[in-house]
Amino acid sequence: MSDPNRPYDADYGEQPPPAYPPPAQTPGTPTQPVGQTPDGAAVQPVTSGTENPRLGLEVGRFWAGALATTLVAALIGLAAEFILEEVLNLEIQAQADLFGTGSDLLAWVVAGALFALAAAAVLYLLVMSTPRPRSFFGWVVALATVILAAVPFAGQFELIPAILAAIVWIVIGSAVYSLLTGTLSRTVVRRTP
Repeated sequence: MSDPNRPYDADYGEQPPPAYPPPAQTPGTPTQPVGQTPDGAAVQPVTSGTENPRLGLEVGRFWAGALATTLVAALIGLAAEFILEEVLNLEIQAQADLFGTGSDLLAWVVAGALFALAAAAVLYLLVMSTPRPRSFFGWVVALATVILAAVPFAGQFELIPAILAAIVWIVIGSAVYSLLTGTLSRTVVRRTP
């Protein structure tokens, strides 16, 4: 029986498998370039950015994913307000009514949608300008979510409605982050110089 820390034991005639050197390529280049099919046909998605950025986006698909994320965030606000106030008879702290509708329900819908749309715009700008856009985006969304979750506790507040509003913001922030980073992973393209 051989030692698990030494999987190949020369005393028993076991030889390690032959080592194959990696194929000659420039460090940091993928073995199959992004944007090409296995048969070698080049695929050029519609991208935007500077003349030769390291990262680009399939712009149409990215903004379609961003709009779908906006819809989900708006529906989270709608569902939270409706379920908490109408079904469970719990009061949730109202959001600013930006369009003067006089409805707490629509205020939550608009707040969730605007948060998601602003997050998508920030992610787009980060992809076009920073070396690690997903890391920076994670921090931006996390900090914005923490700030929005803390706003209900500013000034005079009732504890339960403020806690419920904070929880809703945490759910919206988590959904926006996960959906937009998923969209990014499917729409980002690497360009070679």
